[in-house]
Amino acid sequence: MAGQSSYLRSAAVVLVCTALVGLVACSEDRSTAGSGETSETTAALTDLCSTPDLIDCAAASSISAQVPEQRAKATGEPLVLGMINQENTPVGSFPELSQGVQAAMDFVNSQLGGVDGRPVQLEVCNTKFSAEGSTSCAQQFVAAGVPAVLGGIDVFGNGIDLLAENEIPFVGGIPVSTQSVTASNSFQFSGGSWGAMVAFADYAATELKAKSVAILYGDFGSVADGANYGKQTLEKLGVEHVQMVPYPILETDLGSAIQAAAAGNPDAVMLLTADTGCTAAFEGMATVGLKAQAFYTGSCAAPKIIAGVPAEASNGAIFNVEGPISRTNPDPDTNLYNAVIAQYGNGLDAIGAATVSFRAFMNLYVVLSELGADGISAESVTKSLRSKVDASSFMGHPYTCNGKQFKGLPAVCAPQQMLGEMTDRQLNQIGSWVDVGKIYGLG
Repeated sequence: MAGQSSYLRSAAVVLVCTALVGLVACSEDRSTAGSGETSETTAALTDLCSTPDLIDCAAASSISAQVPEQRAKATGEPLVLGMINQENTPVGSFPELSQGVQAAMDFVNSQLGGVDGRPVQLEVCNTKFSAEGSTSCAQQFVAAGVPAVLGGIDVFGNGIDLLAENEIPFVGGIPVSTQSVTASNSFQFSGGSWGAMVAFADYAATELKAKSVAILYGDFGSVADGANYGKQTLEKLGVEHVQMVPYPILETDLGSAIQAAAAGNPDAVMLLTADTGCTAAFEGMATVGLKAQAFYTGSCAAPKIIAGVPAEASNGAIFNVEGPISRTNPDPDTNLYNAVIAQYGNGLDAIGAATVSFRAFMNLYVVLSELGADGISAESVTKSLRSKVDASSFMGHPYTCNGKQFKGLPAVCAPQQMLGEMTDRQLNQIGSWVDVGKIYGLG
């Protein structure tokens, strides 16, 4: 049992990292191409976010309807929200997720007046990387009667089941468990690894006209499920040969798996890995000399990873992201996010997983504000989220929570992806939004 426990802990780390497919989208400045903005407008927007008072900055963003005319501090009775996350554990600790939410709340409470004057208060429960811990966290929030629970990282998902039994919505975070993407009470603003693989498959089939594709993936849970979404999409789009190459989740040398893929002479290879697995994938591709078009999850485009491998190892590689990419024309949401983290993040790095949890809270905050303090309950929050159609998502694609955006994954409200190609350690956008839900639903 000890060996199995160690295996699961390590597997969860890879699973978690694989799910961080939206980080590059949020760590890059996001484009507003086609909006008519000029560089002067962009500079003006940035200037709005350079002072302690961020009201004008927020008024230019997607939460403009919630912004008062002047800075207002919340002083009433706190409105408590829960958050389930994995923190302070030796294997996979993600405190930046709750830190990102706290920074957003501090901004809302100190400058936007909270919700009708009531400050929003965060209660974080640490799963301590156990199924029992996940359930215990949910029990805590059920007993407290919170109107919503924010997601962080919970690879087990048991807590989501208990929240569902008590009709408490589970909002955003990083979808890694099966429950997070399928539960009736879950509302996710990311396509996760499932979205990434469908976007890759669509590009390989329609743009590259690939006839043979290899998919390399860690053989565990929803990582394998995401890989299968890619396989099914490739087959629907007419790719003649799809080679599935699973490897042990603990494997740190991907050379053998890449060599096995090379034997099939693929036109494209998709490497569903992350964190240290990214470096192993880059190195393995170079060592084997496989010249096929390579696709990697967005977390592999993190600056610290790309800087650690030769530029030629990543040149031409394609990555998925969950927002437009631009280093010269950042949009208002990105400007506000960076300013809030700088002012309220207590040293938190703006580039990282905090982007995902920050987005989840901001989307929930809009819902709470629309309901008004006296109208907030678990039932009303759930009803409001389910009614959303093409609603603005902070630093993301507009979302619709009707359960029909991504076949088989009813909790995913915004699965759309974008793709970027790496050139000389810079990621450049390819095309526009990829509607992975529509693509996967074909046939």
